[in-house]
Amino acid sequence: MSGELNYRLLFEECPDILLVLLPDAPRFTMVSATRARLAVTQTTYEQIVGQGLFDVFSDDPADLSADGVRNLRASLDRVLATRAPDTMAVQKYDIQGPDGKFVTRYWSPKNIPILDAHGAIQYILHRVEDVTTLIQANESNEALIDPARALEREVVARSRELGVANDALREATEKLKELDRAKTEFFSNVSHEFRTPLTLMLGPLEDALAEAAEPLGLEQRSRIKLAYDNAVRLLKLVNALLDFSRLQAGRAQARFAPLDVAQLTAELAGMFESAITKTSLHLDIECPPLSEPAWVDRDMWEKIVLNLISNAFKFTREGRIAVRVRENPDSIVLEVADTGIGIPDTELPRIFDRFHRVEGVTGRAHEGTGIGLALVKELVGMHAGRVSVASTLGVGTTFSVEIPKGFTHLPAESVVREAREAHASREAAAHIADAKRWLRVTDATTRLRQLPAPTAARPRVLIIDDNADLREYIGSLLAPTYQVASANDGLQGLAAAKSELPDIIVSDVMMPGLSGIDLVRELRADPRTASIPVILLSARAGQESAIEGLDAGSDDYLVKPFSAAELLARVRTHTQLALKRREWIEQLESANRELDAFTYSVAHDLRAPLRALNGMTEMLFEDKLAQLDDEGRRYLRIIRDSGARMTQLIEDLLKLSRITRSELVRQSVDLSNIVREVAQRLSSTEPARQVSFIVHEGVRAEADPRLLRVALENLLGNAWKFTSKRTAARVEFGVDEGQEGVTFFVRDNGAGFDMEYADKLFGVFQRLHPVSEFEGTGVGLATVRRIVSRHGGRIWADGAPNQGATFFFTLGKSSNGGIASAVSAAEPG
Repeated sequence: MSGELNYRLLFEECPDILLVLLPDAPRFTMVSATRARLAVTQTTYEQIVGQGLFDVFSDDPADLSADGVRNLRASLDRVLATRAPDTMAVQKYDIQGPDGKFVTRYWSPKNIPILDAHGAIQYILHRVEDVTTLIQANESNEALIDPARALEREVVARSRELGVANDALREATEKLKELDRAKTEFFSNVSHEFRTPLTLMLGPLEDALAEAAEPLGLEQRSRIKLAYDNAVRLLKLVNALLDFSRLQAGRAQARFAPLDVAQLTAELAGMFESAITKTSLHLDIECPPLSEPAWVDRDMWEKIVLNLISNAFKFTREGRIAVRVRENPDSIVLEVADTGIGIPDTELPRIFDRFHRVEGVTGRAHEGTGIGLALVKELVGMHAGRVSVASTLGVGTTFSVEIPKGFTHLPAESVVREAREAHASREAAAHIADAKRWLRVTDATTRLRQLPAPTAARPRVLIIDDNADLREYIGSLLAPTYQVASANDGLQGLAAAKSELPDIIVSDVMMPGLSGIDLVRELRADPRTASIPVILLSARAGQESAIEGLDAGSDDYLVKPFSAAELLARVRTHTQLALKRREWIEQLESANRELDAFTYSVAHDLRAPLRALNGMTEMLFEDKLAQLDDEGRRYLRIIRDSGARMTQLIEDLLKLSRITRSELVRQSVDLSNIVREVAQRLSSTEPARQVSFIVHEGVRAEADPRLLRVALENLLGNAWKFTSKRTAARVEFGVDEGQEGVTFFVRDNGAGFDMEYADKLFGVFQRLHPVSEFEGTGVGLATVRRIVSRHGGRIWADGAPNQGATFFFTLGKSSNGGIASAVSAAEPG
């Protein structure tokens, strides 16, 4: 027994808050729960197992606004009706403690149906996340947010009461200045305090890396180097914040001395050469000797040059980066030009604003504080110079820094005759480390990593993050148990997930190209990737962020920094659930294949005796009808009609079975031509009927022509049938461009249907109208859905009673590139 998995124990010890329910509405009997669930609800197994969900967990009778029970019951009813997972909004659902008192709780719930081999709901998995702390923290912080707004409201109220608007405005301005000074002081103090622990981190880390007597092992050295590199990066961020806050407070202490800025700039630019040569970029350094030294603060000039070159490298993937120093008669000019993505004209006026970041740009990384260029502007201002930018979107950007020659324009107390000695700058090391880290990415045009097929022992995990260090760290944690692949942004991650389906995805939220939230939406929209578990990682620790991720369809949400144990536990739990779900799905496919084979065999074997029965019935009609009385003739007609209907049913079932069995071969198909042919055949069956067929010209798709003809025959035949009682019957076929790409449609003005039954339309033997009103077997639309699904698309319908119906369908991504449509060129068929 020790070699067998105890699934009950695994489930009960799962860290997620899970409850297993029977689908016996309205009782919803509880059959099991994880210990985490029992802990947060302050219950025991004995108190809940075998009890109805709402018998144990009810709303607080003292809270008249409580609606948790009603909302949860509605969600469970939706799961029973759709057999699909249902994610609820955050609920306020109080828990009754042992003392009988209710404790306020907020939950983010999701109800997931567990289907048996026949597609029936066997259990409902009720999963919640306790977000009480997030919401209460958010409510507590409301009183502390935006004191400037509170001050404005106070000023306005006073001005209205006292009629001294000018005095109040002046007072408000002073208080806002005081608030700004306090904020700057706060940033300065915090940044300064950060430097002490950072020094105590960097010193021992440097010593450990430089140790020669007892050098570190390879694995330990890798870990220490990772910590050191990121401590240096943190120091760079702290220094930038400290420098900026000092400049804002007017406490920056400059030391202006004569310096060969051409040589220094060339040296700083040259430090990027090793990183740039690993890309398709070229670095041009044009810094000829100047006729005289420039009076600058060496450290400040380093920050100006490093920030501008880093910025250029971050947003330039191909072409050139040029660093130039030249002189005018009265000034010295530094230019950093690139052939990168450029800056939109609307963003140029704000490019030097502090904390401003251009939204929607695609650089080598998404990270950044938004103070680099603002710091450059302040530092240039300290030199009595100016900085400007010229940019063309998609062409490139040039930043120009111009400072006056000489020193008479500078504060006399800050001018010295000798510059600081050159020293190894951690600032420069941090910028170079960032540049090299941005390069540790996987090319989007190549396969990420060749991995064998996933096994139960080593499932495949895909890590998506634009931070190379974090990707490698998470990979090192998961590699002993999982096969690990990685991608450096959302677009690469989406391509990797679709090319080689992983068992689970761990993704950052804020990434260039495609955010983690949008990545989840794209995955859930594709049937092939819709069931892959996704754990989102984010530095945004707020209720709204977590809810946004869960609402998009993610399975879990971890806030940075997180512990290794927590990440491993969540990956393990979701992987086990996904593998179990895959086993259930494989069993259900297997069952469907057996059912198809059985249907085909039975339907095929029924054809011979049914043909004999129908033949004998026709002989009786021809030879013996006159000998029968009225009741006998009625019985014979019933037998003939029933035989004909049985024949049609068998043919439809055989057609449905053949569609599942036959190989799908895509090629360019003229759908407009097929529709015209089917419309002509339908019209010839009832020449007296006047049906106007409107066919959009030039509609093509990459699809299986034989299967598409079957689908269109069913859809058009359906429209023909349900417009039979209309005097001005109309059927239209066309194509639209929507959110899902190219969407085809068949629209009629016939009997229509109630949207309450829209989900039932495509099931086998599902009918919304009696046979006496409209003939049919209830198999046609099920056949269409199977054809569309085999093409990787989906089908849905819209309608209203007596107002017609429209059936929409897509044919998968591979069809979109081959579609040419002229929607306006529609003409009656």
